[in-house]
Amino acid sequence: MVYSIAQHIITPIADTIEGNLQSLLNKRTVFAQHTSVRGMVLKKGVLASLFENIPVIEGYTVFESLCIQAIAQAVSEKNIDITSSRCVFILSSTKGDIWVSMAQTAKHIAGYFGNYTSPIVVSTACTSGVSAQLTAWRLLQAGMYDTAVVVGCDVQCEFIISGFQSFEALSTFPCKPFDKNRDGLNPGEAVAVMVMSTTKPENGRVWCMLGGSIHNDANHISGPSRTGEGSLRCLEDMLHLLSLQSLACLSLHGTGTLYNDEMESIAVHRSGLQNVPVSALKGYYGHTMGAAGLLETILTMRAIECGVILPVNGYEQQGTTYAMNISTEVRHTDKTSFIKLLSGFGGVNAAVAWSLEENDVALHTAKWNTIAELTLNAGENIDGLYRNKINDYPKYFKMDKLCRLGFVTTELLKQKLQSEMPDFSIDSEKCCVILASRMASVNNDTEYRQTIADKDNYYPSPSLFVYTLPNILAGEIAIRNHMYGETACYVLAGEDEMEKIVNASLWSSQYTQALVGWVDYPEDENFVSHIKILTKE
Repeated sequence: MVYSIAQHIITPIADTIEGNLQSLLNKRTVFAQHTSVRGMVLKKGVLASLFENIPVIEGYTVFESLCIQAIAQAVSEKNIDITSSRCVFILSSTKGDIWVSMAQTAKHIAGYFGNYTSPIVVSTACTSGVSAQLTAWRLLQAGMYDTAVVVGCDVQCEFIISGFQSFEALSTFPCKPFDKNRDGLNPGEAVAVMVMSTTKPENGRVWCMLGGSIHNDANHISGPSRTGEGSLRCLEDMLHLLSLQSLACLSLHGTGTLYNDEMESIAVHRSGLQNVPVSALKGYYGHTMGAAGLLETILTMRAIECGVILPVNGYEQQGTTYAMNISTEVRHTDKTSFIKLLSGFGGVNAAVAWSLEENDVALHTAKWNTIAELTLNAGENIDGLYRNKINDYPKYFKMDKLCRLGFVTTELLKQKLQSEMPDFSIDSEKCCVILASRMASVNNDTEYRQTIADKDNYYPSPSLFVYTLPNILAGEIAIRNHMYGETACYVLAGEDEMEKIVNASLWSSQYTQALVGWVDYPEDENFVSHIKILTKE
């Protein structure tokens, strides 16, 4: 079993879990209009929930300092040793420090605490905080580590805010999750830490993670499925892990955007969970991106421990096609489990199930075999390969260079496999995609930055911004192949470090096929893509 043995959160509302919980019970928020962020003047102001001041540790960035402070508080409260090689650091973030590889950032944070085990970065857009919990659970369940320090954080900047503004996704008033008059989200900042362990604390009740699930919509890289396909599958998977009678609430994404809230209501309705109380916290914090999954999980845990379900702030009138069990008042509960669900760009959806009651979960252990693999290196003409050997996907030329590289490698690998094993085909329900990179989207980050550098020549593009999210590559492959299975994206210091993640993901997997690979495109003169197709014995 895997337990949550320590937690800490720091938000603009309060710097402790208890302080945040009491503020939420009193419906306190700190949304304010901002014309600049971290000293950088915005072209267009934004209503957001931001830190007024973040103490910076010498030699570390604002982002790193925030993570370090939260981790230090979490481990000091329980006197946990996190220096061992049996302890892994997992960073959940959508953009990290923007101009530095997130792998380097994670290594710098772990090194502060004297931990030199290769850290892992989970960067799957808005689902990162939930996917990071599942990554930790898998590594611990597989016996690869005894302890995982999972930290989720994002710090807002003009780069991120301009991107959301280009999508016209931001609200001019505090967001209204699931409400009839909702019109967008608010950017938010937070850091949340959870220490997970295979060793159960001796005293008191402790939360046990039952498992998790990731599914893709296979629909669109920046628009949720109109039928909630990915979220539906995640919810259905969670219902195999816990009893409906023990379920205190569904902790939903609840961004306050038109289409995401609608999609969640459809998925909840289709899964038969419309009568389960809903918790959604972005009406208090805004969208905290890579921190959201951990922040909302920890606060839901603490609320249930206190016998309450947190009210949905900003909700007034049903604004989704299907009604859900939403309340603006505190409700009481004596139940002991919950499901945390998130969705994000790239069509990714993720859920985890937590309980105060232990429950042994059956694992689908199996061996996997590589049936085909392909490598493309610098010097290859990627666009030329597409035109000469594929040339049937008009969306290709909208992709950034990282996605083109991974897409072409996958398509040529499929062709190779088809010639060698003509009876083989990808199973849209039973194939997962697990990809990793060292520099991730840094190439496209530079290109997008040029669109906002000059306030007199300011043209942020939503189609360009979405490709600054590393997991879009996995989403493009899922959409192309109509795959509803897991799509995951990791940022790592090197390709060799991917082996543990792949093994941990697959040994207990429900899937029968896997597309796994290393795709890195830091610059035109230096790129590599190595992708394999695996099948379960």
